[in-house]
Amino acid sequence: MSKKRITFIVIPPNDRQIQEFRFSTELLWLAGFIAVAFACAFGYFSTGYLDRGDQHAQVARLNEENADLSQGLDRTRKQVAELELAMAELARDDERLRYLHEMPSLSAEDREPGMGGGEDIPEGQYSVLSDRKRELLGSLAGRIQRLRFQVKQQEESFAKISREYLLNGDSLRIIPSISPVLSEWTYKSSAFGKRNDPFTGVPARHLGIDIAGRRGTPVVATADGVIIYAYKQDIRLGNVVVIRHEAEGERNGEPYKVPGKYRTEYGHLDDILVKKGDLVKRGDQIGTMGNTGRSTAPHLHYGVRYQDRRRKSNKGYLDPEDFLLDWPRDTTVSGYLTKAED
Repeated sequence: MSKKRITFIVIPPNDRQIQEFRFSTELLWLAGFIAVAFACAFGYFSTGYLDRGDQHAQVARLNEENADLSQGLDRTRKQVAELELAMAELARDDERLRYLHEMPSLSAEDREPGMGGGEDIPEGQYSVLSDRKRELLGSLAGRIQRLRFQVKQQEESFAKISREYLLNGDSLRIIPSISPVLSEWTYKSSAFGKRNDPFTGVPARHLGIDIAGRRGTPVVATADGVIIYAYKQDIRLGNVVVIRHEAEGERNGEPYKVPGKYRTEYGHLDDILVKKGDLVKRGDQIGTMGNTGRSTAPHLHYGVRYQDRRRKSNKGYLDPEDFLLDWPRDTTVSGYLTKAED
């Protein structure tokens, strides 16, 4: 039995010879199958190529987002660190204010929130981050929560101090709480406590702070009080003024007196502008910075002392820096040079 064949007749133009092509049905089916297979393969690989292109674009976009997120985390970490430093400064100011108002200090436990463990970051979030970045994110969350607590606690503490201030306004006028000299052109040259004597080099106690500057710099009273000592050419402090801080005056025609707890000393002055018995107010000029007495260069020796010397060791002397509420943070010579450049 003869096989079935399919004949294709091609009639060319211009009266050329007619051509016939005969193919078996099996061959046509095979050719059709191959054509369909090729079309399917081409479609499949074309689609895969496009999908791979989309995947590469998505990966590149995710990597870019990851880089932006990582940079954002680093910026947030630095900002949180700056906020923590600022909160530490506020805590120190809080302690100084409580000290001046004779209020109890807050303990370390009072200043810390009660928390446990780290922040658990869900697996579905930030999945493109590395383990280190995820750990950093969890740490930042805990630190921010701690800062929230500290801010709230500090607000409550300052509110209590403000109430104490309103209740004891008169008494605050006799607490030495400002700098005796302007800080713009002065700097702390020697701190309170142990140091080597500048003349002998032998270790000695320094019962005040030294603030260096230019001769003639105005020196002011740091609180209201009465001049109890204004002496020239003291062997140790040269021209020196001592103020006992207490409030005197009249109120509704009646004299009144508010006893104080402190006295302040101002040594190595160039000029003394007050005399014994004078009443002074906080900020009144009492003299000028000089280089008198046992001194190596123009500076002010500033001391704060309890009137009752038995209240503290060091003959009742206190660190004046605890009272300088308006004193800048950087009071060293480097800070002075920075201000001079500005």
